[in-house]
Amino acid sequence: IAAERVGWRDAGEPTDGEFRKRLAPGPAPGGVGAAARALMHAPRPAFFPGVDDLPATLAVVRERWPERVAEIARAADEIVAGNLSLLGHAPMRVPDPVAWSRDMLRGITAPDAHWSRIAYLDPAVVGDHKLVWELNRHQFLVTLGQGYALTGREAYATRAAQLLVGWFDANPPKRGINWASSLEVAYRAIAWTWAMRLMVASPAFTEAIMARWLKVIEVSARHLERYLSTWFSPNTHLTGEALGLLYIGTQFPELSGAPRWRERGWEILLGQLQRQVRPDGSYFEQAIHYHRYTLDIYLHARVLGAAHGLHDVARVDEALARLATFLAWVARADGTIPLFGDEDGGRLLFLDSRACDDVRSPLATAASLLGYGALAYAGAPPSEEVAWLLGRRGLAALDHLASRPPAETAHAFCDGGFFVMRDGWEAEDAVLTVDCGPLGTANGGHAHADTLAFDLALGGRAVFVDAGTVSYTTSPAERDRLRSSLVHNTVSLDGASSSQPAGPFRWDVMTPGLVDAWHATAAGAVFEGHHDGYARLASPARHRRLVVSARHGWWLVRDVIESDGTHEAVATFQCAAGLDPAVVDGTLQVSDDGRAIVSVCPVGGAGRWIVEDGVASRRYGAREAARRARFAFRTTGRTAVTFVITRGAMSPWQVRHERHGAGEMVRLSGATADDLVLFDAAGTAVDGVRTDARVAWVRRRASDGMVESLLASGGTMVELDGMRVAEPAGGVVSAVRGRGGWEVARGDVPRRSTGAAQP
Repeated sequence: IAAERVGWRDAGEPTDGEFRKRLAPGPAPGGVGAAARALMHAPRPAFFPGVDDLPATLAVVRERWPERVAEIARAADEIVAGNLSLLGHAPMRVPDPVAWSRDMLRGITAPDAHWSRIAYLDPAVVGDHKLVWELNRHQFLVTLGQGYALTGREAYATRAAQLLVGWFDANPPKRGINWASSLEVAYRAIAWTWAMRLMVASPAFTEAIMARWLKVIEVSARHLERYLSTWFSPNTHLTGEALGLLYIGTQFPELSGAPRWRERGWEILLGQLQRQVRPDGSYFEQAIHYHRYTLDIYLHARVLGAAHGLHDVARVDEALARLATFLAWVARADGTIPLFGDEDGGRLLFLDSRACDDVRSPLATAASLLGYGALAYAGAPPSEEVAWLLGRRGLAALDHLASRPPAETAHAFCDGGFFVMRDGWEAEDAVLTVDCGPLGTANGGHAHADTLAFDLALGGRAVFVDAGTVSYTTSPAERDRLRSSLVHNTVSLDGASSSQPAGPFRWDVMTPGLVDAWHATAAGAVFEGHHDGYARLASPARHRRLVVSARHGWWLVRDVIESDGTHEAVATFQCAAGLDPAVVDGTLQVSDDGRAIVSVCPVGGAGRWIVEDGVASRRYGAREAARRARFAFRTTGRTAVTFVITRGAMSPWQVRHERHGAGEMVRLSGATADDLVLFDAAGTAVDGVRTDARVAWVRRRASDGMVESLLASGGTMVELDGMRVAEPAGGVVSAVRGRGGWEVARGDVPRRSTGAAQP
């Protein structure tokens, strides 16, 4: 760094004489001009099949997604006109020439200094660094390239060349904010590689421009190699940087360092698999948006690795299967994911128009590569991204898969602490996911204080959600508020958060969730967990949460506060933008466009509802009005409140709550089933059920009262109508009535490292 600062190394673009020494002797003899001509005219190394056989890909895009041709052309027209959409912000007008180091929303320009001297996390110095960097990722050049390839309009390539030259002039190597993050250097190089392959045939890309481009790509690779994020942000920063090295190392044999960069990038990517991808397929930062980044990074790496005969591609395939299967499980019916943890508003590459939280495209790509029908089901319908990446053959492989949903409807991802309870896999089916895992890794940079929080969606309609991120640095108070337990669907005590932040990417207190029980049957699932994040209060307290999910029926969320003292508690229900929560006769009713879609009825504890205005951010930079409801209650000693959640109004279900000694009963009676849920029954007989389980759920047919199934956790005995059914082994038992009597299954509390769900 010191040598760069004083100009002894990498000061500005290299001269032709300097650069000649960095060229490989074989592929491009004759110097810089020859290397540039090789980029323009010589056969290129294997890339992505969709680009390697571009005419076939263009034909299939026009055939399968004809509307996208016009949409891509319109998007390219907007870019030519100077209108860009960046992150979650409204489209903005970009001046010409472009102010590449300027936060256009806040009017702040980053200093013209060596990259290492720029405090890019200080909004007073640079504005929002994320907004500046998103502009400088140059992913809009790929859109211009797609438009050029599909339409042949020279205006797109001409504008791309102008923007590139303007960037080279304004951002000499090692100077300015746009060299301050190695990840941004990598993502920009990836976008440049795609843009080059899509537009190199245009006369707008002259030999002089291609020579400059190659020089800056070479400097970018050496910068990446020297300043890898091995100590700061060794997460998607490191894997994204390694992917950048792999891109440059495989695609630019004209450069003498290419073989070294290819091997270095590939070794890092392989080495990070065990660290960043847990055995169950969850991502180690506990942030599902960054999980999607990781899946994309390894999909791209896998295609390049296989194309260039790199070793251990099978290891990448195995990790891809786990990463993709996790996303398929937590995704809603419309392909969107719950935003546990941070959401940064970006993607590795925008090859289609889908939102950043829509994961169907990478799932479809993974399905084609791996041959998994369940991933094909979750990734349907595929977008044109599959064609751009894998070409006609990759799309045909996807089409020939036997697309089918998983047989299960509930799964525990124990390493990550995510517990998923689905009605099923159809368009209207609900999915509820609980977070009871660690608070990320290391400093928990992208984690939120969401321990024991849940996300609920009905089909593709998000209902109770994480409020999102908005920004990392521009408002420290808002950053802390949006990471707090108070805006997540969990319980807060005395206005405190279960984990305590210490800056935009650090925590003073990191509270993991601890799993007490998990069991699933054909009828539904039961989860139990707790955390000790409130042990630091003046009167230490523990929060326990139990969730019972009845498929196609209802959910019970039971919160227990254990403490010797008194606390003011709030259970938060953060609604997605566009929903209207209101309290009707003590029940929270959430409406969408005037129609009640969810009701929440608190039973067993005194309290009051508070409905207030807030914000939600589905994408970084966006602020949407989103209301939240809180149930406020006072706890003394051991206090429990149970929330009965149903679709629509409560009327399809009759809910009754009773106390039996120290225990409680909640009965939900519907048209086809009569469900009895007992808590802490301690052997008391209730409606023909006797058990000492912590929780027992018995389902009877509404028509004749016949018991169809039971699920009990945390006890030693279960009797139904005077008949001993089972003594739970390991504290968990489930049973269904078959033709020959009761069929009993026993289980145990799940532990970590149980493996990924089967695709």
